[in-house]
Amino acid sequence: MKPARDQKYLAWIRTLPCLICGRAAGVEAAHTGPHGMALKSPDSSAIPLCARHHRTGRDSYHKLGPRIFERHHGIDIRAVVVRLTTKPSIRIEVGIFIGRYLGEEYVLGPVQAGLSSAVHEILSVKREDRTWRSLETDQPDLQEFFRIRNRLQRPSRPYL
Repeated sequence: MKPARDQKYLAWIRTLPCLICGRAAGVEAAHTGPHGMALKSPDSSAIPLCARHHRTGRDSYHKLGPRIFERHHGIDIRAVVVRLTTKPSIRIEVGIFIGRYLGEEYVLGPVQAGLSSAVHEILSVKREDRTWRSLETDQPDLQEFFRIRNRLQRPSRPYL
């Protein structure tokens, strides 16, 4: 079964700044989820990364791999993906549209203004949310990882 594709979502991801350096130009949608041989992961797993942090740099996602990339840059990719894919909701309460996003509620205007106005307002709240960039992990840094790995690797003795 092929993974879900969503070109609009990928286009939106490319409008965000790079998760690592904050660069706004040349951002790519980096697929980070599970995948099979010659298959990309679902588009919903994409995060915004500049070309350097996605493919070409020494500390890029493709060069380091997901686990070391997270440790090196101090991020939690899964938490970022959850935050980026969180959808806002709208309800009507006493003739007023109320929007909910990430546990916060927003007054979006009277019902007479129309649903499209309320949708526009709550989507602008989501677009302005940049807190997904500050989601960090409690994992040790890359230096600590290599120190532990090198200590555990013992030289092999040739059999006599």
